[in-house]
Amino acid sequence: MQYVERINSVLRPHDAGLPLVLDLFAGCGGLALGFEAQGFETLGFEMDPDGAATYRQNLRGECQEVFLTPDTDLPSARVIIGGPPCQPFSVGGLQLGKQDTRNGFPAFVSAVERLSPDLWLFENVRGLLYRSRPYFDGILGRLRALGYIIDFKLLNETCR
Repeated sequence: MQYVERINSVLRPHDAGLPLVLDLFAGCGGLALGFEAQGFETLGFEMDPDGAATYRQNLRGECQEVFLTPDTDLPSARVIIGGPPCQPFSVGGLQLGKQDTRNGFPAFVSAVERLSPDLWLFENVRGLLYRSRPYFDGILGRLRALGYIIDFKLLNETCR
């Protein structure tokens, strides 16, 4: 239960200000919406102009239009969230995984490695747990090697 206390200490608002939440592959801001609802400051990064515009229109945080790479310069943050593109792993697609040029996990993992946030969270599709499971396990291995305690769950398994 020690990790639960640590998560609560990171996510609980602090007197000195709230932690900045970087939202990578932000889309229209679905993940950031939950953090903002709890009072956290967010900063999104999204390559799609319409997604970024929707984020800026509906959330308090700014959203920069940028194509994320493992070398993208990012500000310091205590929390990193994101939804790397799911097309490389979706059971409804070709499932090219890490060979797909839309794979955003290298950029996400690089951001965690470089910024060492207190907490990170990503969401993706169930296909990541099947044909691409070895790749997913490798991602988790890299993040565990940084000292993070990891828990993941498949939600809404019947959704396609």
